[in-house]
Amino acid sequence: MIILLILSLPSIQIDRDTATVGDPLIATIKGEIKDSISIIIPDSFPDISLLDTLILSGDTLAMVRFTSFSTGYQEFKILIHGDTLKASYFIRSVLTPENKGLSPIWDPFGFFNWHYLLWGLVIPLCLLAYYLIKRRKREEIYIKEPEMEPGEEALKNLSMLEKRLNDWDWNKIYTSLSYTMRRYIERTKKIPAVETTTSELLKLFKKENLNDLKPIIHRFPYWDLIKFADRESSREEFEHDLATARSIIKEIEEKENDTLQ
Repeated sequence: MIILLILSLPSIQIDRDTATVGDPLIATIKGEIKDSISIIIPDSFPDISLLDTLILSGDTLAMVRFTSFSTGYQEFKILIHGDTLKASYFIRSVLTPENKGLSPIWDPFGFFNWHYLLWGLVIPLCLLAYYLIKRRKREEIYIKEPEMEPGEEALKNLSMLEKRLNDWDWNKIYTSLSYTMRRYIERTKKIPAVETTTSELLKLFKKENLNDLKPIIHRFPYWDLIKFADRESSREEFEHDLATARSIIKEIEEKENDTLQ
């Protein structure tokens, strides 16, 4: 009687202890299984994928074929009569005979995640949009026309800037003024004035002995306070800086013309 009772208790067995990722495995359930059997699969990132539906053979035998896509020791679980039965097995990596922690690839429908494609498209598009916006913003502040002479280009930008005085804040105004003068200095004096910091630029002025730029040199640190520290300015102060910039440009251009003649 006891033997019959033991034999009637449900049990589960996997057809082999070790397999490779993707290999088919068969789970056999024996015992009294009149009630329905539920295969337990985690809600997220399942370790198994069913290849066949559960096949019942009478009241004492059931079989199901499945495969596993996670490496290492795994468990196949079923729920029967309110109890959970488990069977353990080991899955080898397809890369090496040992378990090297192969990333789970799941079944074919879960292998490709469309979210990856979405992010792969969205991120480059966002970066492109950011670049275009920044480029447009910069082009609104000043123009760069290499075919123009340095003095002509700088004076044209200063005139455009003067017209924007009532529309722009001081940060944008002095960003444009600083860039216009740095670009003019770089083109005429052949020094890297655009990309260098103000302290580095002041050292270059001293090293190159650029005396004709002295009236504007000492204004660069103050302009930086307006650009980076949101310091306020005034119309009178800006008009003075603008007049100084124009005066320096015209003086340098006149000297160069006299030299050419």
